[in-house]
Order: sequence, then structure tokens, then C-alpha cells
Amino acid sequence: IPRRRAQTVLIVLGLMLSTLIISAAFTTGDTVDYSIGDQAYSQLGHVDITVERKSDGNGSSALAASRDVPGDVYAAFKAALSNAKPPDVDGYMGVLYEDVPVVNPESRLSEPSVTFVGLDQDLLAAFPDVVSARTGEVLDVSSLAPDQVFMNESAADQLGGSPGQRIQVYINSVVHEFTIVDIVRDKVLTGTRDAQNREGLVSRLDTLHSLFGNDRVNFIAVSINGGVRDTLSAIDPTEGELKALFRQNNLGLDMGDSKKDGVDLAEQFGNFMTTFFLLLGLFSIGAGMLLIIMIFVMLAAERKSEMGMARAVGMKRGHLVQMFVSEGAAYNVFSAMIGAGLGVLVAFSLAYMLAAIFSEFGISITPHVTARTLVISYSLGVVLTFLTVTFASWRVSFLNIVSAIRGLDDQRHARVRRRTRWVWILLGIPALVVPPLGIWMIMRKGLDIQWGVILSIGGALLGALLFFLGLQTGEAFPFALGFSLVGAGSARLMTIFKAPDRPVYTAMGLGLVIFWGLLAGRRLEFVFGEFNAGIEMFFLSGVAMVTASTFVLVYNSDIILAVVSRAGGVFGSILPALKTAVAYPLDNRFRTGMTLAMISLVVFSLTMMSTMNLNFDKLFLKDESRGGWDVQVEENRNNPIANLPESLSAAGSSLPDRFLAVGRIEMEGGFNAVEVRSREDAKFQNYLVKGVDDAFVDGGSIPLQARARGMASDSAVWDALKTQPDVALIDDFAVRSGFGPQEFSLAGVQIKDNVFDPVPLEVRDPVSGRSRQLTVIGIIAFGSSSNFQGVFIGDRTFREVFGEPEFSVHYVALADPGESKAAAREIESSLLTAGAQAKSLKEIADKNQALSRNFLYLMQAFMGLGLFVGIAAVGVIAFRTVVERRQQIGMLRAIGYKRSMVALSFMIESSFVTLLGLFAGIGLGIWLSYFLVTSKEFPGDSSSYFVPWVQIAAIGVFTFVASLLMTWIPSQQAASIPTAEALRYE
Repeated sequence: IPRRRAQTVLIVLGLMLSTLIISAAFTTGDTVDYSIGDQAYSQLGHVDITVERKSDGNGSSALAASRDVPGDVYAAFKAALSNAKPPDVDGYMGVLYEDVPVVNPESRLSEPSVTFVGLDQDLLAAFPDVVSARTGEVLDVSSLAPDQVFMNESAADQLGGSPGQRIQVYINSVVHEFTIVDIVRDKVLTGTRDAQNREGLVSRLDTLHSLFGNDRVNFIAVSINGGVRDTLSAIDPTEGELKALFRQNNLGLDMGDSKKDGVDLAEQFGNFMTTFFLLLGLFSIGAGMLLIIMIFVMLAAERKSEMGMARAVGMKRGHLVQMFVSEGAAYNVFSAMIGAGLGVLVAFSLAYMLAAIFSEFGISITPHVTARTLVISYSLGVVLTFLTVTFASWRVSFLNIVSAIRGLDDQRHARVRRRTRWVWILLGIPALVVPPLGIWMIMRKGLDIQWGVILSIGGALLGALLFFLGLQTGEAFPFALGFSLVGAGSARLMTIFKAPDRPVYTAMGLGLVIFWGLLAGRRLEFVFGEFNAGIEMFFLSGVAMVTASTFVLVYNSDIILAVVSRAGGVFGSILPALKTAVAYPLDNRFRTGMTLAMISLVVFSLTMMSTMNLNFDKLFLKDESRGGWDVQVEENRNNPIANLPESLSAAGSSLPDRFLAVGRIEMEGGFNAVEVRSREDAKFQNYLVKGVDDAFVDGGSIPLQARARGMASDSAVWDALKTQPDVALIDDFAVRSGFGPQEFSLAGVQIKDNVFDPVPLEVRDPVSGRSRQLTVIGIIAFGSSSNFQGVFIGDRTFREVFGEPEFSVHYVALADPGESKAAAREIESSLLTAGAQAKSLKEIADKNQALSRNFLYLMQAFMGLGLFVGIAAVGVIAFRTVVERRQQIGMLRAIGYKRSMVALSFMIESSFVTLLGLFAGIGLGIWLSYFLVTSKEFPGDSSSYFVPWVQIAAIGVFTFVASLLMTWIPSQQAASIPTAEALRYE
């Protein structure tokens, strides 16, 4: 270790990268878990349980679904709890939410949708959550006069509000003035419902009942004895006691979301992020393991004579293994410690990037790490590296003593006569499926390479078992892994029995690359049937294809050398340096192959992610994904808009003159307000259901992914909504698993279907219990589903099932779609007092894709850490090469090579290997992504495929320049070695 300090540093850096990836992934999970959990605690405050109106479904969120509790039921609830309150209940309180537009005349700012909160002034004692943002003092809502309110911090930021100002609230187009008494912190009880609806006003419950003419509450908040963070263990038993109380008194109430649900969701999301980052980091971890193996093979090569002498004087092979494992453990203990610490720093950097990405959505990300994460990351890093070191040490312990002492290559060949070579090759094929035959082959011939035969036959046999297992179960992972193992094992077995290397490995490599492309593109289904595949196939495909391509490149290296040699005068005076630079890495296949694999593996993953991201961008941002509409106008629930053009004209706007069409969609709350199911034996699931009017059908052109059998065109499907009361359309997310927040999945339609048999669907109002049997006759195209998600039915059918809609969303088609942003601003300003919120559909799509794009950039940055593994490998090889080739450098100088030519030769050598790895990784990424994008399962036009050349070029330039910088120091060292000293070196 002290003899090669620079090399030791590179070894430690290489060994620590796997631990760094693991530590960064776990710390990112800690950060997300802590941030979302802390937000749940801080916003919910003393609200531990919510109670809402009972439904026959699976329950829903009281904060989102507006499943209101009538006044008489609320009174009965208070009476029941006053007689038999569960022991852990500290208090309860009715809460009313109403959305209102607010104007601040003094600041001349307005907000179209602010949550006006009414709190039961008689039951505030258990909820000290209305806290002054200025003084930290708990405020008394019951002290407010009918024309006084508290404003939360988010609303104050948007409206420029401050204590003492008068604001205007519009309810049913009537203006009401209120005085701001104080600014309070953002809480659920002060109007912060979620990350995107944060602005709120707070007043007494009786004040809101008087203003809105009702006596209901949206939900009942329940507080448990204790503080904000120490009540989780009591939530489940208290909910059970409350449910029993509801049944005894026939209250028709049920549990809504609780604080425990929010904290559990935070933990689940944190675990998801940990798993996701670990999966993406597998490419870098795999590259790191390859680097470890290569490092120890190089260490063994440096000490070959020493090892031969040790074996000659009696040291056993096991002692060599122990020696290398001990050295590896010394590296490992310190490198894992450094890696765990640096992983935390990387995760904190990722946290700040995540905070910037999600800041506009009101999600606060705070870096956080736990002691458990540090211990687990360090331990996993040590164990993973130790196992890899042990394997590498076992591998290098196989040596020929005489060859090692003389410093010669270990030439161990199978004693198979030339005339019987092909007999043994033919026998090797049935040996793959008949293990006794393989064992007999080894015993009969007494081969020197028994381990190679055993591993080849064993790998091929395991592959065959996995292959047939995949065929039987329909799972892609064992099928593809098995096929790859059979191919690799067969090729290795054939070369052991003296089949020529190049044609065997070339055929195997090209065959596997083609196989993986066809498998990813679903081009093999007509032979093997359909397979289920998940994200794990991304990693497996990368490893298999990179391994296969590395064999092709390494075993056709002489062709590359011949091409360079015949280039002749093109390179002029640098041709000698170029030839020597190319010849050495091609002569050391193991090192070159390992470095190629490391670089290719990471570049492949980055290319794949960039390419798939671009193709999804193109899909979602296409003009046709907006279905012919340009602006979306969501009306305020308390200020409905009967006719959008007339309302705009009455407000003095001339914008309706530029409208081509105006349509309306009626809705009943969010995901949790409506329930659907596609089979009679299935449970109802929450999902969006929307009623469309005739104008929306006539004015739009939303494309469909699939149509029911018998429907001649997309327009025929949409027209059926106007004339047939029991038909429906649904978005593609309901067919395609893994997209959207919903749990519901439509049965009876496959992703690849363009035509399908009509599918039954039942929709239900969970409050009234009314339901309707419908028939799905169309699937909205994937690109449009992000703008038009849910079940679409005629507005008349919608009202028959759900009654009057809670609110409507109006859609506008403009004569000039390029004016959509300006038109949205004009609509919102013209209908300010009505509280309408207008948005450009193109702007919504751009914003959503920007969020997705930035998140994927973050993922690419994390995966790009693996590039440092390949760069470290280039550096290790460069430093080692200077030591190994001192005599060669002396000979080159003696025959006329200048210092600059020696340095150039080393630089070109590293560049050659790096460029091979780059081109292989980029080519494989484009190859696989092309088959994925043009497959029937990709949600878009199979003839469209886009490549992000700029991003790929940036990845390539960074990797190439970094490898040159890593080679600069050893190349200068090589050039500065005196000729005489180099020739005397042994």
C-alpha cells in the first residue's frame, strides 16, 4: 500500500463508489421520509383523526372529497361524545371549508381561490393550532367579530395582506368585507389543505354558516391526548372505539384520513425513493464491482513473480487468497467509511435539487440522515466489496508456478487433440442438458480447465432452467436471463474445447444484442407468447447487452488494429504513436474488456433515460394531446358560471369574439368523490367521473387509443355520448398500470389493443348510493390522458347519478392557439370576482413535463456517478501501465520516439478505450430504446422516434475529457522516464 500511494488513492476511490451509491440512496429516502412526515406533523398540528360522512365504499379523504356532515348529524355526534367520549380523545371540532375569491384593494392583489375556514368556536380548547406568525401566540378564533378574519401566511404572501387591512370576499357574486386581525401559520385548520391549495382565511363556524346559508361541516377534527408527535400509537384503538360509538348511535359517520396515514404515506414514499435510487444505482454498483475485480487482477499481475516464488517455497493457493483478501479488507474498511460519508453529501446535494424542483408545489424538502442509514450503508458497502474482493482473490490465485516465476503469461490449455476437437464440441451440446455426460467428459479427459467446464455447463444448465421457468410463468426476467446464460455458457464451453474464439463470441454477442432488442420491442411474442416485465428488466438488459457487446469488440480487436494500420498517411507523424497506443489495450483483453464494460454500462443507462425522456416529452407536448382545446377555466364552487362567453361579455371583455368553441365538463369533487368498478365481484375504487355537454363533444377532437368493436371512427365514439345514455369513455391510464395516482384498473382491455369488445363499467355516488351500469366504448390516447383523465359520460347521465355537479370546468378553443396564455390571463382577470381560474393547456403541459424532465435530470445526475467508476478505471490502468512498460518505454525512446510521442501514445491509448466504451454504450442505448419506442406497447405513434443528440454528446464529451485528464499525469510520468533507467528496469 505505501509503495504505490497514487495508485492506492485511486483504488480507495474506486472501492468507495459502491458504498457511496448505497449511502446516497438510503439518505435520500431518509430525507423524503423526514420532509413529508414533518410536513404532515406541522400542518395537521393537533388534528389526529378526521371524521366524515359514511359511504359504502372504501373510505376517502375528508379534506379532498367534501363529503359533508349535515348539521343535525354533527349535533348528534356532539351529543354522543358528550355522553360516552373515548378515554384517549382530548377534544373534537367541526370544520367547514369554502372556496372563495378574495381581493385586497389596498395592495391591488387578488386570489381566485382561497379556502375560507370556519372553526366551531365552542370547541377550540383541544386545538391550539391557530398561531400568530408574528408572535407565536395561540389566537382565539371565538374572539373574532362577524367581519373579522385571520389570514394564513400563504394567503398573505399572495395578497400582500397585513393586520388591519380590509379585504373583499365574493360569495355568489356578492361582496363581503372583512378586516385582517392577524397573520397565522399555515395549518390544516387555517386553510392549508394540501401542497397546491395553501391560501386560507379563518373565522368562526357560525359566521360561515350565516354567510353561506347552511349548517353543515366538511369534517370533524378529533384530537388525542398528548402533543403533536406522540399520539400515533393511540390512533388505531381510538378509531375502533369511535366506529363502535357511531354504530351504536346510528350516526352514519366513518373515519377519514388520520395523522398516522400521513406519516405512513411519508414512510412509504421514502422507501419508494430509496428503492428507486438503489435500482438506478445498480448500474454504478455493478461498474464498481467490475472495477474491484480488475484492480485485484492488476495487483496480482504486478506481483506474479512474487506469488510464484511464494508458491515454490511452500505457500498454498489458499494462503494467496488470504493475503489478497487481507489487503482488500484494509482498503475496504477505510473506503467504505469514506463512501458512506460522501454518499450523505451527495444525497444532501440531491435534496437541495429536489427542493428546487418541488418548491412551486409547496413541498418542502429538508436534508436528513439517520444513524441507522449510516450503519446499514457502511455495512452493506463493506460486505459487498468484501465478497467481490474474495471472488477476485480466488480468481487470481490460479497460476502456473513456473510461468509466474519467469514473469510469463500463464498458458494453460486443454489437452484436447486437434483431430478430436469437433467431437468434444458436439458432445458439449448434449452435456448442457445431461449433467452426467458433462461430468464424464471432465473425468475422462482429465482437463486442466475443469473449473471452466464446470462453470460453463453449470451456467448453461441454470440458464435452461430459468428459460423454461420464464416460459411457464410468463415472466420476462427468468426467461431473458436464462436465454442469456445458455448463450454465454454454450459459447464458453465451445471455446474451451478449441472452437475458434472470434466466430463463437461474435455470434454469441451479436445474437444476444439482437435478442434483447426484439424482446424489448415485443417482436418475439409470436414465438414465445407474452411476458410480464418490470423495471428490473432495465438493469438486466443493460448488463446482458453490455457484456455481449464487450465480447464482440474485444474478440474483433485485430480488425480494429488493421483498420488503424491501413489508415496510413491520414495520421501523418503520429501514426507510430497511434499504432502502439491501439496495440497494447487490444493485447490485454481482460483489462480492456472490463474498462469497456464499466464505461458502456453507465453510458448505456444514461442514453436510455435521456432517449425515453425525450420521446415521452414529444408525446405529451404534441398539439393533438390537447384535443383541440386551448384554455381550461375552472369555476369557483361558490360562484358558478352558467355561460362563459356571456359572463366575459358582461365583464366588458371582447375575448369571446376570438372563441371557436366552448365546452363544459361537470365534476363531483376529486378522485375520492366518486367510485367505479369494472366487475360485479370487485370492490368499488375511487376515480374521476366527468359529465360532458354536447358542445364539448362537438368542439373537441380528443384522439382515442382504442375503440370498441363496431365503432367506425373516433368521432363516432364521441358522438355516442350525446345519443346513448349508458356509454362511457375512459383514459389510457386506467388500462396502463404504473401511471397516475389511481388504484382502479379497467379489466378486459389490453394495452396493445386498438379494437376491443365493449367493457362493462359501474359508477356510484358513495354518499347517495345511486349507481349506473355503463359500457366503455373508447380509450383516450395516452398523450391526451394527462389533460383528460377519468371516466367521461354524458352530462344528463351524470346528473341522474350524482345530482347537481359540485363545479364545472369550461374549455375554450381559440382562433389563434398561440394566444392561449394571454387569453387565460384575460379570462381570470375579467372574472376575478367570480373566482374563476384559467390556465393555458399548453402551459400546463409544459409545466408538468418540465417537472418530470427536471426530476429525470436529477436521476441522470445520480446515475452519472457511475461514470467516475469508468474514469477511475482508466486512471488505475494508466498508472499501472507506466510501471509495467518501463522497459518498453525505454526501447521506444531508444529507437527514436520523442517524449511528446510517448506521452501522446498513452493519451491515445486511454482515449481509444474510452471512445470504444462510449460508442458501445450509446449504440446499445439507442438500439434498445428504438425497439421500446416503436413497440406496440409504447403509448404513441410507432413510426416516431427521437434521439437527444445534444444530451448524448454532452455525456460523451464529459466522459472523454475526464478520462484524458485522468491520463495526463501518468502519461507525463511515462514521457519523463530516462531511457537508460527504463532499459535497466526489471
